[in-house]
Amino acid sequence: MKILDAGMQHRSHRLADGMAEDRDIVLHTYDGTPVRLGDLAADPLVVVLVRYFGCLPCQAFVQELDAVRDQLPPGASVVAVGGSADFQAEWLATEKGVGMPLLLDPDQQVRDLVQLGDLSVTQLLSGKGMASYAGALVGKGLRPQKITRDATKAPGVALFDPDFGVRWVHRGERIGDYPTVEELLSVVRTPAGR
Repeated sequence: MKILDAGMQHRSHRLADGMAEDRDIVLHTYDGTPVRLGDLAADPLVVVLVRYFGCLPCQAFVQELDAVRDQLPPGASVVAVGGSADFQAEWLATEKGVGMPLLLDPDQQVRDLVQLGDLSVTQLLSGKGMASYAGALVGKGLRPQKITRDATKAPGVALFDPDFGVRWVHRGERIGDYPTVEELLSVVRTPAGR
């Protein structure tokens, strides 16, 4: 484990080589259009794993990353993936202007690839997590939305190589536990294998 800034923990290792079936995972846009994971191949593909698209800290992180996606290196791409709530993803895209693809994975297959599970009750009620939630509510123009069945999911970010091997994973340990955008951009800019 590599410790970075303010105690956030990032696990930076390759979990497994990409499997052919990983590329066949089918996600969906909020309007129901199927998107095969393999069709998103990039170098790297940054996948923001939101708890659900109505989660305020998740909305804030997605918006912040979306605003700087032009700073990704050539060949890189970014998407956000949540388990459910197409109406919340649509709101983020149409009302808040998020341009990155917002995809739904109701079977949580992408989370399974990077071994990102649920938060415990203690993690859900963490003071830092609640502060993150309150911070996203005040002054960012975001609004709480209907809590979905995915509210207990841990937040995270994964980088996939073009062959869908997992290059790097951040597994959140509380609500709103994402790397800073600057930290994430630094990781994305680091060539594979370093």
